[in-house]
Amino acid sequence: MNYRKNYNLSFSLIEVLIGILFIAVLGYLIYMGFINFLRFSTSIRMQLQILNALENEMEIIKNLKYEDIGIIDGYPRGKLQAKKIIDYGNYKLEIRTYVRNIDDPFDGTVTSTPKDTAPADYKLVELEADCLNCYPKIKTQRLTTIIAPKTLEATTNNGSLFIQVFDSKGNSLPDVNVLVINNKINPPIRIEDVTNVNGLLQLIDIPTGTNAYEIYVSKPGYSSDRTYPPNDPNNPNPVKPNATVLEQQLTLVSFSIDKLSNLNIYTQNKFCKPLGNIDLKITGSKLIGTDPNIPKFTTTTITDLNGYKFLQNIEWDEYNFEVIKEGYILKGALQDLPFNLPPDTTKTINLIVTTSSPNFVLVSVWDENNNPLDNATVTLSGSNYNKTLITEVDSISESNWLNNYSEKTENIDVSYGDIRLKNYDGVYPTNTEEYLISNTIDLGTSTDSKIIKIAWNADVPLNTYLKIQIAVNNDNYSWNFVGPDGTSQSYFTISPSENIEFSTNYRYLRYKVYLSTLDENSTPKLSKITFTYKNLCLSKNYVLFDNIPGGTYTLTVRKDGYLDYSYQFDLFVNYYYIKARLNKQ
Repeated sequence: MNYRKNYNLSFSLIEVLIGILFIAVLGYLIYMGFINFLRFSTSIRMQLQILNALENEMEIIKNLKYEDIGIIDGYPRGKLQAKKIIDYGNYKLEIRTYVRNIDDPFDGTVTSTPKDTAPADYKLVELEADCLNCYPKIKTQRLTTIIAPKTLEATTNNGSLFIQVFDSKGNSLPDVNVLVINNKINPPIRIEDVTNVNGLLQLIDIPTGTNAYEIYVSKPGYSSDRTYPPNDPNNPNPVKPNATVLEQQLTLVSFSIDKLSNLNIYTQNKFCKPLGNIDLKITGSKLIGTDPNIPKFTTTTITDLNGYKFLQNIEWDEYNFEVIKEGYILKGALQDLPFNLPPDTTKTINLIVTTSSPNFVLVSVWDENNNPLDNATVTLSGSNYNKTLITEVDSISESNWLNNYSEKTENIDVSYGDIRLKNYDGVYPTNTEEYLISNTIDLGTSTDSKIIKIAWNADVPLNTYLKIQIAVNNDNYSWNFVGPDGTSQSYFTISPSENIEFSTNYRYLRYKVYLSTLDENSTPKLSKITFTYKNLCLSKNYVLFDNIPGGTYTLTVRKDGYLDYSYQFDLFVNYYYIKARLNKQ
């Protein structure tokens, strides 16, 4: 009996493709591993070559006389270049040389008791090299040694200068670039060095001089700081004058720098709508001089058509903003002012801008701990002027309805600007209720939004009637008019009306005015309606008084739980800013 076996030795297309993909991936991994190995070995070889170059440079330095081991025009003085570029084989190297006097604690230091009167015990020499044409790029190579004198140290008439650099939190900053210049001696001194792991650069046994040493500190990606010469016409009284080094004395100068930040600036109105092309002056709170105060940072800029400006790489600080565009003023901000910009962040400031009148007073209200205070009552009174405003609260008024409404019945007349019943040959329609519905009022946002009060000015003769309903929504479409109890069967009839709870967290508003009369000779008239409201588009603690005549004024600020604040001033300029600080009872 014959048996026949059939074997299917073929592969499907999918199996072939999977096999090819596996081989390709494996080959790619092997290739990349080989490439990375070549890069690693090449990098190690280049580092060794650069270290050989530094060793050659160090041997040259060791063979110099001890008094020649220093930096040309630096300190300690010597014959070494602070920076040079050399060719070493196929490599082009930038070599930087640092020489520092070292105060060994064995025989005391400039800070010990008793002091070491000869603190320059020996010299520390540090070489750094960067390859300018290496690929791949390798890290900086360093070589350090200590060189001691062959003779006994001698007392000098010099002093010492310690430079300490911190960040904004008081932490020591290492590897900060320090430039020290003394142009008051001949030849001048120029020292370029970096702070150690403790953020300290110690310049031991350097020449004395009064305000002789200019100091600059900087680090890539960080802010910078410096000293300034006294009696400069542009800064006569610097906060940090050039350092003085006295004989056998230690001078300590400290600086604070930190990572740079970015700032998004938006200029908008009180309804969160952008206002573009607004010119701004921005000033930091840090000072480089006093009497007069000279800020470390000040600049002018302009927002774009959408009210936006991006400031990049600016120092951490508290910043004040001033609108310098003619016809506009700063009314406040959605954030606290001055605006705190921490280091290494990107923050946003929303500035509220409005048109200005000839005379105005801007008031900000704070507590004793410099926190903004909302719901504070601010009153400005003077000759022929008396007005009260509330922080974090604003108002919208309408007083002319000519071509300013969304709907009305035939018997409503707006041709006079106010709202009244139409007169037909001396007679007003009776026994009919007419109405007008306003256009939409956009409050800008629904967040924390609420109508606080409705008030109106009206003439309502006997046997005539005026009543109002309002509608709120977030879609600008669904208009359900209601009265004070939130139902369509109630009406606002008493001005002012407050505690309108149903209006919370809605963005859009319309009102409906109803007019009727039983006397054909009389009509009610609405001349003005005002909505007082609050929401996220309003600053917490700023109020603005405008159209103020010149004269003497009294400002009074009140808030429950706080002592009253009062301030009297004369307004003879077009702008006055008052910062009111309230203490708790």
